[in-house]
Amino acid sequence: MYDQLKDLLVTRAGLPGEPIVPEASLAAAGIDSMAVTVLSMALEDVMGVAIDEDELSAAPSVAALAELIADRAAAAVPSP
Repeated sequence: MYDQLKDLLVTRAGLPGEPIVPEASLAAAGIDSMAVTVLSMALEDVMGVAIDEDELSAAPSVAALAELIADRAAAAVPSP
């Protein structure tokens, strides 16, 4: 999920890829409120996962953000 998250942040939010590393805080990775808004919309468009901006911005690190998204995506998939 980390790679998908980074791709969305770079391609959709226009952030530089270099500071987006798993151990970085959102601020250190350059993920500001505008990037969180874009990410929230992109997650819904691309993955069909709805996560509000407050939840996304509460993540303490890029890795935690990726984990939150992965958990929500897994929960959104209906079991066979």
